[in-house]
Amino acid sequence: MEVLGQLSPAAIAHWPTVAKQLSTAGVLGTVDARSVARYCEAFARWCSAADELATMLIEFGVRSSRRAQEQSRASHNPSPLAAGAPEATTEPRQRAHNAIMRRDEVQRETGLSRSTIYKRIRDGTFPAPLKIGPGSIGWRVSDIEAFLASPAHYKAEAGAV
Repeated sequence: MEVLGQLSPAAIAHWPTVAKQLSTAGVLGTVDARSVARYCEAFARWCSAADELATMLIEFGVRSSRRAQEQSRASHNPSPLAAGAPEATTEPRQRAHNAIMRRDEVQRETGLSRSTIYKRIRDGTFPAPLKIGPGSIGWRVSDIEAFLASPAHYKAEAGAV
């Protein structure tokens, strides 16, 4: 088909899925191939842009969250030495590796919402919380730091609960 020769490899890869969906709907023979080609190309570009954006937001979100938290702390608790002092660094607060963080802290540190945290826990791409009391959970700082070191590639250890 001459239309396929004009498409990107990603759009060509999507073509069979669209053809199957149109066939299942009983309209494959009535749809213009150029329209399907434009749809496949647009969908391939959208998928590529979505992947790039997701990666960028994960990386930027983690850094941005830390920076916003430090700036918020600085504005609420100004140092008497702050006037005329060099700009403070935006390093995250130092905690003991075995310290426990509550969910709101974890959300601030990671930039992830509550629902995203729990979805990623189910998917094995975020550390599981520890039960710290009746109706209370928390995360070890070391587990969150391991996640923050590479959020896009984090995999929970097998058997970790």
